[in-house]
Amino acid sequence: MQMPKKISVLDPLVAQRIAAGEVIERPASVVRELLDNAIDANATSIEVELIQGGIERITVIDNGFGIAKEQLPLCCKSHATSKVSTLEDLQKLATMGFRGEALYAIAASAKITIASTQEGELGHTIVVDNGTEEPVFIGGPAQGTKVDVEHLFSQIPARRLFLKRPSTEFTMCRNVFIEKAIAFPNISFRLYDEKNLRLDLPATDSKTRLLNALVNDKNIIASEMVEFSSSGKDFSLYAIASTSGVYRSDRSHIKIFINKRGVDEYALVQAVTYGYGEILPGGAFPYCYLFVDIDPDLVDFNIHPAKKEVKLRNKAEIHHQVVTMIRQQLQKKIPQVEIINQIPLAGFDQSKPTTSHQKSTSEEKRHFQVVSEKPTDSSWFDKAKEVLAHHKTIESSPLERDKEEFRYIGQIFNLFLIVEKEDSIYLIDQHAAHERLVYDQIKEDRTIQRLMIPLKIEVERSVDDYLLAHGPWYAEYGIELKKIDDLEWELTTLPASWRSIESEIVEFISSHATGDIAELQKRLYATVACHAAIRSGDTVDRTTAEELIKKVFQLEHPVCPHGRIFVIEITKEHL
Repeated sequence: MQMPKKISVLDPLVAQRIAAGEVIERPASVVRELLDNAIDANATSIEVELIQGGIERITVIDNGFGIAKEQLPLCCKSHATSKVSTLEDLQKLATMGFRGEALYAIAASAKITIASTQEGELGHTIVVDNGTEEPVFIGGPAQGTKVDVEHLFSQIPARRLFLKRPSTEFTMCRNVFIEKAIAFPNISFRLYDEKNLRLDLPATDSKTRLLNALVNDKNIIASEMVEFSSSGKDFSLYAIASTSGVYRSDRSHIKIFINKRGVDEYALVQAVTYGYGEILPGGAFPYCYLFVDIDPDLVDFNIHPAKKEVKLRNKAEIHHQVVTMIRQQLQKKIPQVEIINQIPLAGFDQSKPTTSHQKSTSEEKRHFQVVSEKPTDSSWFDKAKEVLAHHKTIESSPLERDKEEFRYIGQIFNLFLIVEKEDSIYLIDQHAAHERLVYDQIKEDRTIQRLMIPLKIEVERSVDDYLLAHGPWYAEYGIELKKIDDLEWELTTLPASWRSIESEIVEFISSHATGDIAELQKRLYATVACHAAIRSGDTVDRTTAEELIKKVFQLEHPVCPHGRIFVIEITKEHL
């Protein structure tokens, strides 16, 4: 049987290196902490140089206000900081650093040399080699501070083994560098890799800084990046984001900054995706860099050594305002097809079509043949004529009549209508376009019809509770519901134009037990419009198509009830 070990106090150096592991994980951690210090020193210019991805050396040079000679020995002491002095200071943080752990942790994990000069003073330097401090000596930069961190984890082999290849570590450092540069566009940043300048970001405005920082991202189109702004009680919002024409398949470019500090805050990432809603295709996510400036009293960064997590007292209010800001300010315009000459189309040889292209074309043909063979709803044509007849009664202004000048070319794949107008060709999704027109008509229709035989609806407990609370709202829209037993209701009236889709209405009522009234109304109307509209795969005659197109061009925002844009423009120039 093994005897229990005695409790003993750790050697200070061992304790220092254990604690360092919470703050310094890899070269990117060092870059993050040194950049924070440079920013807090009011620097207007910061340079970062990496050797072997930062494993062998990291150098950060700034032109800030520097460190006095007598202060240098305190830099690498535990919990030594100029950022806070009392507990109350944590409630009104205005600096990037504040814990007094960064340089202490770096000094325990590597050799650190800090050379600094204050304006009008003689520069001085201190070296701390893996916890061993050397005397301060004369010498330093002309202005500001230069910090060298060499041979990271050279005396902690277990930690060094977990580092990745230099190229991978460089990429991680670069990501941290970009995050800081985006948050502080008023500061010029330069990043060097083995003496080679990799990124040069002069001081500029926020949007230009973001575009410059993401210059290597080929998905970014400058004209498709827009700015949003809003405010609430004790906070303001600013975002640089993509329109519906640019998106990704992941959330990696939805970034949240709280008081200029990049943080992991999933609730606000979620708010951004909610704001875009169904404007983007399923599985697509925007570029969005969201900056929240908030009263320091309402935010707490002191919950994680790396300061990547945050507590917000008014998170719910910020979440709501982010969603509202994006929904109200994101323009739902017709997207144009962009042709980028430098990037060859997939499957092409540039000189001649390849076998893979021919194979892809044949596969597409087979796919559309299958789609066109969908069964047709025989009642759609009468519904279409009814909607279009309704819209004909609306008097067009001279401007609207000018908009009607187009040439209908035809229908392709029984899915899209092709239209020539001025110097562009438009592809219109026939189902989504008609769905929108039906949706607009439904909102105006108030003709109510009583059912000869009421429809019984059996619901779950949550839906039952919801109907008890919101049944009167349904009645306002011509849907009268009567509770006849526990978890059982009767539907007694419907808008007259909804009679053909009674089963869909019953299904909707029995499955919706959440959401505010406005959102519920939108989903109900969208459900009705979707089932009443022309289907994908239906053949559309010329008269119906031209009437449909005419009304589409009169819409201010060509989006279907689900929020998707259903028109694509190809300009003559691009074609």
